[in-house]
Order: sequence, then C-alpha cells, then structure tokens
Amino acid sequence: MIIVKKPLRDEELYFVFAEENCVAFFYLLRSLGDKQVWAVSGKQKPLAANTDDFASYDDALNFIIAHLPRQ
Repeated sequence: MIIVKKPLRDEELYFVFAEENCVAFFYLLRSLGDKQVWAVSGKQKPLAANTDDFASYDDALNFIIAHLPRQ
C-alpha cells in the first residue's frame, strides 16, 4: 500500500511511504503564476539521482510510484 503524508500544514512537502518505509519525498520547488515546478528525491536510484522537475503534484507522484521497487 502507498501512503502520502503531508507533515507540515503550510508547506507543499509530501512523503511517500510503501508499507511503513519512507521511499521518497517531493515538494513544490517554485511556483510562477500558473506554472509549478515540483522536485522529487529518494534513497534509491533513479529517485536518488533524479534531476527532472515535474509540472504538477500528480506528475511527481506518478514518477515516484512508477519507480518503486517491486516486492
């Protein structure tokens, strides 16, 4: 099961858990008008080596889910 937690009410910072393990996090890097830029990071490649920016919360989360280790 994948769970997304937002620990800080006033910050666009989200942690992604697979079962009880935190596997990645993503956050709003900047917002210019209607354009958003989200950054993703995690412990294992490709998340750990990620240099891409994402245009939305959904794009960032989908990238993380697509690269989770299969169990």
